[in-house]
Amino acid sequence: MKAIALVVLVSLLAGVPASASSTPSGAAPAKPDPGVAPPVGHLQGGDTFETAVVIPELPHYTTGTTAGYVDDYDAFCPYTGSISPDVVYAWTADVTGPIDILLCESDYDTKVYVFENEYVPGMWIACNDDNSDCPGPMYRSWIHYLEITAGNTYYVVVDGYGGDFGDYIFSMYETPFTWECDVACPTGAFDENEPDCHDGYVDETNSGCGPTYTWQHPGFNTFICGTSGNYDDNGFRDMDWFEFTLDEAKLVEFTVCAEFPVRFWLFDGSEGCEDPALIMTDSIPPNFLLVGWADLEPGTWWFIVSVDGWLDVPCGSHYVASIFEFGYTPVEKASWGSIKAMYR
Repeated sequence: MKAIALVVLVSLLAGVPASASSTPSGAAPAKPDPGVAPPVGHLQGGDTFETAVVIPELPHYTTGTTAGYVDDYDAFCPYTGSISPDVVYAWTADVTGPIDILLCESDYDTKVYVFENEYVPGMWIACNDDNSDCPGPMYRSWIHYLEITAGNTYYVVVDGYGGDFGDYIFSMYETPFTWECDVACPTGAFDENEPDCHDGYVDETNSGCGPTYTWQHPGFNTFICGTSGNYDDNGFRDMDWFEFTLDEAKLVEFTVCAEFPVRFWLFDGSEGCEDPALIMTDSIPPNFLLVGWADLEPGTWWFIVSVDGWLDVPCGSHYVASIFEFGYTPVEKASWGSIKAMYR
């Protein structure tokens, strides 16, 4: 069984000035829910680049299998030595922009990678083995926000980790910003109730592993309403740290909607501030809904919301976030799943 790589991030602590930032790239903006568009056909991939099966148009949803095929190709991202059989699809782009490629609902430990225009060993342009944002089974693949150029042909290789093979569900579509939202605070939400930041501001409300070591505890299966912004000549950003605990393993959904370009992070807080392990990070433009998923073990977790960088966002700019068990339906009239529909 593979270990999931965790990125240790030190420079995110304490509302880092721009010169000290080292934010890692996460899955890029605007995740759609992989479950909303089920497969609608069967288009089996080809054995090699020469016999690649053509994807006629996007969106493309199909099923297939790698069982009975040959191990022709591999890419290292980061695991090496795969001997899994693989199949190939080809698509000539008629648009310029981002696309998503998913194998999240497949029946085995998948890998997917992409070449542009031709096969040159080692020269793939995107590759994913495990993506923890996939809901459902672990060790599934999702290339999110791959920038493509109209007129180029993209070869997608469906592969596996080690020697794994089997049936796959393959989805490929233009990355949409489909979930527009606003920042109206839902009834009964947890109010961050932090003073607006300003030049010379010292965050004493929920700075997390910052200068005052403070967290807020909104609980679990709840909405959060708060504010953020940049201050001190755009050198700092207000970072709001929320702590929650789990008594048992759960698939958790995180969401943020803000009136500014927003980023969230999820840290494993079990080792404290000396060794915070980054589980995921993501960002999105203003007034779009950002969604992420993570399989979490029992323990302490830190969920952080702030401006995505140093963009001169006015202090006091609003956001609405949530921490929900995936599929949870509360007694109250609105779940965060229904909020997505409200925000359309």
